[in-house]
Amino acid sequence: MRRLGLEARIGLALIAMTGLTLVIWLGSSLLGFPAWAAVVVLVATVAVMAWTIPGRILVPLVSLSSVLDAVRSGDYAQRLRADRAGIAGELAASVNLLSETLRQREGSRREADALLAKLLHEIDLAIFTFDDQGCLVLANPAARALVGLRLGPGVEARSLELHDYLVRDVTEPVHLVFPGGAGRFLVRRRPFRIEGRAHCLLVLTNAEAALGAERREAWQSLVRVLGHEINNSLTPIKSIAQTMADAAADQRSAGGCPQDSVEMVEGLNLIAARADTLGRFVAGYAALARLPESETRRIELGELVERVTEMETRFKVRRSGPDITVQADPDQLEQALINLVKNAVDAVQDCGDEVMIRWRQHRATVEIEVVDNGPGPPDSDNLFVPFFTTKPGGSGIGLLLSRRIAELHGGSLSLVQRQDAPGAVARLSLPLAGSSIAVR
Repeated sequence: MRRLGLEARIGLALIAMTGLTLVIWLGSSLLGFPAWAAVVVLVATVAVMAWTIPGRILVPLVSLSSVLDAVRSGDYAQRLRADRAGIAGELAASVNLLSETLRQREGSRREADALLAKLLHEIDLAIFTFDDQGCLVLANPAARALVGLRLGPGVEARSLELHDYLVRDVTEPVHLVFPGGAGRFLVRRRPFRIEGRAHCLLVLTNAEAALGAERREAWQSLVRVLGHEINNSLTPIKSIAQTMADAAADQRSAGGCPQDSVEMVEGLNLIAARADTLGRFVAGYAALARLPESETRRIELGELVERVTEMETRFKVRRSGPDITVQADPDQLEQALINLVKNAVDAVQDCGDEVMIRWRQHRATVEIEVVDNGPGPPDSDNLFVPFFTTKPGGSGIGLLLSRRIAELHGGSLSLVQRQDAPGAVARLSLPLAGSSIAVR
């Protein structure tokens, strides 16, 4: 049997009260009941109804108020009894539906916030958020690594040399220098508001990294073509020069060659030697252009670093780091570290006395740093450009090869000035064993 609603019960009570009053009046008039008895019965009836009806009304209202207070404070778990008939039950069902809808939306918002936080943490774009006073509100790990400081809320954009980009749009790449790296960056500005206050989002993209794949493909194609053509010419030059030098030397030893032919023999030997040197130079770049994809496996980083340091005989290279397993091609990683150590030792030959390899875990990567206290890296954007070198007799292959190896492992390589002393830091970042590897 369906229960009566609250409003129906109140209506019936009023009808009953009216009927009882009529009966008492008739009884006192027609049947001779004492007036005081009629009054007592009427007062008692009214008192019972006054005690019962407000309770029936107030209890649902108090419950409703409690649930609404919980919703306002973010607690969507409380529910009202929806089995009441009439308007009270309908109101309870509506409030329960509202609570469930808000609970689902809050869950979706939290999932979206968690996804956004994960993206900001993992993305390699430097992202800064500033308020209307130019003070830092948020910086993701890539931004902190680029700036090289312990960033926290309140740091001024002016101290980071980013204030100008908060007030104007930049359409072309700009050259920026940070402790964590220098180069050409695309700066994107997006204003927005939080609680009515103006904020600004700055996104810094390394333009050189964005163009890196196209540049790499271009110079690899160039090296393949030039290497083929140069080798085709060098081979007969070297062979003919060496043959002529041997023939002249044989005639001279037999006494059939004039004395002034000594210079000719030396010249021919020089031609052959330079042709051989140029051939090795071209072969080095050709090998770089044909660098195979990495065959990775789990290796102990400390053991590999120990082998690399023992190969360097000119200088005592110190090493420091915990036991870490990395996912890498041991031959390629060893070659990359050999190149970096060689550059560091070359840098301290004239003005320095320290070369060290240190490594540490940083989130899902391991950072390997080759540190020296030499004169530091040159102030140039061409450190990783083919054929660029600052060393006499250098080929410009070492850094380029090391960075390419890092990229094949899903990592990166940078060369920056030391912050604590004169010198350079070559920082090689690689995934830890078990991390995903993006071979490009």
